[in-house]
Amino acid sequence: MSIRRIVAVAAAGVLCVSSLTAQGALSTQGFGYPFGELSTRALSLGGAVGEFDLQSPINPAALGIGIRSGAWVQYSPEFRSLNAGNGTFTNTTARFPLFGVTAKYEDFTVGMSFTSYLDRTWTNSYDDTLMLGGVRTPSHATAQSTGGINDARLALAWAINPKLSIGLGLHVLPGQNKVLLARDFDDTLKIGSYTNASTITYFGQALSLGITGTPVEHLNVAGSIRLGGPMQVRAGDSTLVGEGRVPMRLGVSAAYEGFAGSAIVVRYDTERWSSLKGLGSAAVNLHDATTLSAGVEFAGPKLGGLPIALRVGALSRTLPFSSTADAVKESGLSSGVGLAFAQGRFALDIGALFATRTASGLTEKATTLSVGLAIRP
Repeated sequence: MSIRRIVAVAAAGVLCVSSLTAQGALSTQGFGYPFGELSTRALSLGGAVGEFDLQSPINPAALGIGIRSGAWVQYSPEFRSLNAGNGTFTNTTARFPLFGVTAKYEDFTVGMSFTSYLDRTWTNSYDDTLMLGGVRTPSHATAQSTGGINDARLALAWAINPKLSIGLGLHVLPGQNKVLLARDFDDTLKIGSYTNASTITYFGQALSLGITGTPVEHLNVAGSIRLGGPMQVRAGDSTLVGEGRVPMRLGVSAAYEGFAGSAIVVRYDTERWSSLKGLGSAAVNLHDATTLSAGVEFAGPKLGGLPIALRVGALSRTLPFSSTADAVKESGLSSGVGLAFAQGRFALDIGALFATRTASGLTEKATTLSVGLAIRP
């Protein structure tokens, strides 16, 4: 493959998303949208419970919080619209962002999970005109990206005692982006059409450490750190385009459970996205990001004898990628319910996040619906 071809593929994979007209989204700039690796329950609480939630592959020590073996899966479609000066762009992304299994033996729990780390799936299609030979020529343009970077984790937790658990996680981050740029002209006999397709692959590694504990009655605390290893991006499956590191992440949470059947949870999380700088070009705007979130979970009325958990939450964070020097700010409100069946052997979680993202005078509205199903035999 020629150097010219390598550069073209890299540009298509990284830089074409910097055009809002092409992609019609604030949230999927750069290498994609960070879903947060949150389960439906955690999403319903604004992400605040992420450090305690065994279904969210964030803190490996959370696997040791008194739960038997199980499996879970999640579906979370997102509906978004961007209001820009040249119109309103809408998009829908269907995501299956998370599934996992756990197995417990005495004081040890092992878990395997696969989740969306950065999602870069979008499609935009619009009519346009070009000046060809001094003549305005109608055409139809399509820009499309599918894929992203995933996080496959193998984790082990040790419940030292009922009030203290520690954990270790090994992460592999594979990924792929397929980018398509196409233009069809109305006069197909004289002009024809144009298509440029490229594929970029990613591979990274990381290690995570975590702890959960109850220092005083009714107060639980948890924290985790992910230490990023090397990450590479290649044109296709072979040619090395860039190298960086998986972003280091640090998070802490506290939960107060002094009210019967209720919990108040807060979380602080920071991620060093600038570690990805070597994967793209100088034109890619990277921002180290901080997330603040809070949520309340409380027991609701029973439905046909089934217990119901009610959840509300809020979050504020910075997104890691932007098309200009201004970072994209995201704020959101969330809510959801949880139902348990067959004495807790089956659990159904339903939630929604209503987010607003702003940058450079543009506003994007997004609604993420989420449904999670867990089986605990």
